[in-house]
Amino acid sequence: MKRTLAALVLLAALAPLTARAQSSIVAQIAGDKAATEKLYFSLKLGLNFSYLTGSPEEAGRTGGFNVGLSATIRLNDKLSLVPEITPFFRRGISGIPFDTTGEPALDPAFEDPSASELALDYVDVPILLKYRMGRFEIGAGPYLGVLISAKESFRSELETGETVSFSREVTEQYNKTDFGLVVEGSWTVAKPRRGVGLVLHGRYEHGFVDVLRTAAPSGALRNSVWHFYVSFPFVY
Repeated sequence: MKRTLAALVLLAALAPLTARAQSSIVAQIAGDKAATEKLYFSLKLGLNFSYLTGSPEEAGRTGGFNVGLSATIRLNDKLSLVPEITPFFRRGISGIPFDTTGEPALDPAFEDPSASELALDYVDVPILLKYRMGRFEIGAGPYLGVLISAKESFRSELETGETVSFSREVTEQYNKTDFGLVVEGSWTVAKPRRGVGLVLHGRYEHGFVDVLRTAAPSGALRNSVWHFYVSFPFVY
């Protein structure tokens, strides 16, 4: 957790320089009108903490870092439409039970794994309608997730002190698409220029779809994600 917080602080510290560099690159490639008062683009960097509702009690959250792009379309002084895309967005859970490796000789080493994870990697595409109140914004809207891969991973510490690991692809067991609702609050921390500046975001996503193709006996498993990130606008 300390490393995670340190990474976020570093991102925030470098953000103004990154935003200026991005603005210059975009202007050179697409010209002076690459971003305007009514339309501009942002790079977003952050991390998410994911869980599957309906999971066993011993399951915990998992997650990871992600990078994405967003476009802000100003409808008026207060309202904006913001479509986004995050090419690699991890959902899932930790603390999953072990079944078998398929190799009886290996199974004893993983009967009581020290760590385990179900990683569901999606392309995430939310579309938010946002309302601005000075430097603070609130927003909500739908999201679509397209599954790239699903993987189970297990790690065990042997009595010899060695660490062994095992992973397997389980993509075929999971639905290819997920959709749900996003709600968000954000704060512009850098001095805004025409309402644009370095922005800190806190977001919650809740899925409406059972991620499993065949329902589990305990009931539906649905994505539940807290997402925290920094966005760097392409200043015009």
